Amino acid sequence: MKRTTSGGADMAEHPLANLRKKLKEENLLDKPTSKSWTKVILLLVVVCALYVAHIYLPLKFGLILIPITALFSTTLAMTGHEGVHGSACRSKAGNISLAAVVFPLFAGLSMEYWREKHNVKHHAQPNVVNKDPDIHSWPFTFSQEEYNTSGRIRQFFQRHLQGWTFWPISLLVGHLMRFDGLKYIATKPFKSKKNKRVTKIWLLDSSLMLVHFFLWLALPILLGLSWQVTFGFYVLLWGLVGTYLTAIFIVGHAGRPIITEYDQNWRLQIETARRIKFGPIGSFFFVGLDYQIEHHLLPALSHFNLPKAAPLVKEYAEERGWQYQELGFFRALWQSTVALQYAWKTPSLVLNENGELNDPLKSEKSTS
Repeated sequence: MKRTTSGGADMAEHPLANLRKKLKEENLLDKPTSKSWTKVILLLVVVCALYVAHIYLPLKFGLILIPITALFSTTLAMTGHEGVHGSACRSKAGNISLAAVVFPLFAGLSMEYWREKHNVKHHAQPNVVNKDPDIHSWPFTFSQEEYNTSGRIRQFFQRHLQGWTFWPISLLVGHLMRFDGLKYIATKPFKSKKNKRVTKIWLLDSSLMLVHFFLWLALPILLGLSWQVTFGFYVLLWGLVGTYLTAIFIVGHAGRPIITEYDQNWRLQIETARRIKFGPIGSFFFVGLDYQIEHHLLPALSHFNLPKAAPLVKEYAEERGWQYQELGFFRALWQSTVALQYAWKTPSLVLNENGELNDPLKSEKSTS
C-alpha cells in the first residue's frame, strides 16, 4: 500500500501501520500508568519487608530467604527496564521517575548505561554480529564467526567448557553490569561533545547510585550487622539476581538465528526472538519479557498489554511467512543452554532482500 503526501508524492506506508491500527482499535497502545506504579510499589513493599527480615532474622533463615528476595528484586529491576523504554507511563517524566527509583536507587545500575547498551544497541540490531552487545560477552562465543577470531585458549574454552560453565559464571552478571554502569557514569561527562557535560539525568543517575550503596552496604552495619554478613549478603543476592536476569534474556534469544547481514529489520526483530509460554504467574515475574517478540517489535508497548497484542503480532508474522517461535520456559531454557554449548560451530546467517536466511559459508562453497 502507498499513501500520498500533500505535495502529491507517493510515500510507502510504514510496515507496522496496519498492525498499529489494530492495536489502537483494541486500546492496546495506551500506557496504564497507575498499574505500572502499583506494581512497582507492591514489589518495593515486598522487597523492603524481605530486606528488614534479612537484617533481624537469624542468619540461617536469611540464607533461606535469599532466592526469594532475589526473585522479587529481579522483577522489580525489570520494571525499570519498562521505564527506560518509555512503556510504563504516559509521560516522559513518569517513565524517568520510575526508571530512576528502580535502576540506580534500588538496583545500583545506571539507567543511562542500560539505555545505551539495551535500547540503543541491542534493540536496534538483536543477534547481529558486531552490533548486539548481548552476543559479545567475553570469554563466550555465540557464533562460529566469533569463534574463528578467538585465540587458542579461548577457543578451547568455547568448544569444551562454555556450555558447562555458562550458568555458574552468570552469578557474576549482576555485579559486572553494575561495574560497567559505574564506569559509564564516571567517564560519560568527559566524553560528551556538548558544552554542557553534566546533565540532570547524569546527576540523578549518579546520586541515586550512591544512595543505593549506602542503603545496601552501610545502613545494615549501622543497624548492627557485621560487615562480613552485609557484604556477603549483597554479593550473593545480586549474584542470584544476575542469574535470574540471564535466564530471562537468554531464553528470549539464544538458539535463534545469529545474523551477519540483514535487509528487513522488522523480520529481524521477530525471527531473532521467541515467545515464552509461562502462564500469568510467570508473566508477572518476567515483566513482559516472556513476550520477547512483541516487545522487540513494539518496545513502547506496556507489558500489561502484550498478552492481548500477541495474537495480532503472530498473525502479522505468519501473513508474511516469518517464523514466530513459541516455547515453554523450561524447554526454551534447555534449548538455549544446548545452543550455547554448540555456539562455536553455529554459522552466522545473512537475511537477504528476498527474506531468505542463508549461510554465507555454504554459499561460498557452492559457488567455488
